[in-house]
Amino acid sequence: MSLLFMVSLGFSLSSVCLMVVQPLSLGFMLMLLTLFISGLLGMVIFSWYGYLLFLVYIGGLLVMFMYVISLVPNLIFISSKVFMYMFMIFLGFMTMNFFVNKEFISIDMKEFSLLDYSSMSLYGSSMIMMYDNFMCYLLLGVVLLFLLVSVVKICYYCEGPLRVFKFK
Repeated sequence: MSLLFMVSLGFSLSSVCLMVVQPLSLGFMLMLLTLFISGLLGMVIFSWYGYLLFLVYIGGLLVMFMYVISLVPNLIFISSKVFMYMFMIFLGFMTMNFFVNKEFISIDMKEFSLLDYSSMSLYGSSMIMMYDNFMCYLLLGVVLLFLLVSVVKICYYCEGPLRVFKFK
């Protein structure tokens, strides 16, 4: 897959997450976004790093999903509008990709590397706060902030034990 295809898929998934209102569909979109981010990190940096990130995120999402399932009443799940919106955004990004220079479209993920592995020390402790790893930390921080905002959004829409109680 080309790098532009992966970036357009990520942008379409993240833009659909902002449109979703129901907690179950928001959890599903967060799970898809988690799968995408961990797969992208697994292809770019290390495969075990993406796998570990996927397991940690899915563990947290399953706990949140259990709370939401037990608290949310039976709502009608309307998904045709959401998937149509995602398809239109993805199609828009893919048509924009065709107007870019053709040599950038065929970039393979194995050739795209963020780290220079020849400068890695024996223990790897000097690589913790380098500039290349800083971008990864920044991406993880943004994803965690997005998950925090999503949980707050679920708490406000849900009327159950997660809501703010008013004592009279």
